[in-house]
Amino acid sequence: MAKFGINDILNAKTKAAGQQAQTEGYKEIYLSPYEVKAAQENTHQKLENIEELADSFLHVGQEQPTVLARVNGEYRIIDGHRRNAANILNLERGHKEYEKVLYRFMDMSEAMYELRLLAGNGYTQELTAYEKTRLVERTKAALIRAKEEDGLEIQGKMRDLVAAMLNESSTNVARMDVINNNATPEIKEQLKEGNIGITAAYEAAKLSADDQRAIAAAAGAGEDVRAKEIAQRVAEQVAAKAQEKADKAAESAEKAQIEADQAVADALDKQAQAEEEAENARQLKRYVDNMGKAMENASKAATAAVAAISKVSETDTEEQPQDSWGVLEWVRYTLCCLMEKAEDVSEDNLYKLQEILVESDGQVKGQMNIKDFPEVLPESGAEHE
Repeated sequence: MAKFGINDILNAKTKAAGQQAQTEGYKEIYLSPYEVKAAQENTHQKLENIEELADSFLHVGQEQPTVLARVNGEYRIIDGHRRNAANILNLERGHKEYEKVLYRFMDMSEAMYELRLLAGNGYTQELTAYEKTRLVERTKAALIRAKEEDGLEIQGKMRDLVAAMLNESSTNVARMDVINNNATPEIKEQLKEGNIGITAAYEAAKLSADDQRAIAAAAGAGEDVRAKEIAQRVAEQVAAKAQEKADKAAESAEKAQIEADQAVADALDKQAQAEEEAENARQLKRYVDNMGKAMENASKAATAAVAAISKVSETDTEEQPQDSWGVLEWVRYTLCCLMEKAEDVSEDNLYKLQEILVESDGQVKGQMNIKDFPEVLPESGAEHE
């Protein structure tokens, strides 16, 4: 199969200026006009003035051979449907020289054949608005298929390429894309019948399906459906949708703000709760610490009580039993106990205690004497003033 690129397709534009299409890469072959197949859907189905063209062939001959594509072994017409029809007519008139006619052909895929067919015929006939719209749709689909199946390289925007192939502006191609993609079958039918123009169909395609069917019904009933009026309706609906969108956005923003405020409030509540729990934990720790100290102090007190009881027992002698002690004996005993805690008593008070003990020394038999506590007396105690 011969290599076939996008430039070959664009070369078909030369026919719009009445020039011979480039046939580089095409081969010549003689076939019966009955052997070739017409396109299933040509860009323009009307074959007019066939008799005049057949008569012209009889007088001056056929200057340009019909161009074919051989697709899967089948010869299909790319360019020259009227010429082939004129050859068949002359053959039916009895002109046997038309049993074999000169053709030019190239092997092509289905997709490339479709592209070459559309490019070759889109410039030779005056097309209606509907036919142009349909041509744009078919060309775009064929380009996509050729890209996927044949590896056709497409540079730039698809819309611009379609516009170049069909000798249309990119703006018009974009409008036709809107019709092809969004118009309802009813609108397309009214466009095909010529009851609405391409601008009205373009504006209608922006509306809902129900609105489009209403416009199509009005056009089919003979009413004057103007593009300006449809455009005004479109503008109103666009404005309404924009307002609805803005209202929804405002509602969403308000909802988001409420949720954000609630989230902040929840966070503050959790923070306060955490701080309260932390304070409770600190208080519990202080309580535990205090309880530990209290238990330690209680243990010390118990030990001291045991020791005191022991001391008291030691002073309970036969010579001076405790049950016979008077105030003086108990005072002196208490002072002796205090002397044992001399480290907790100031020096001045310690000397006072010493003096009291000295004065009472020997007055109570069997009780502890100051000499029993030499460690608490200062070395210079006698010199103390």
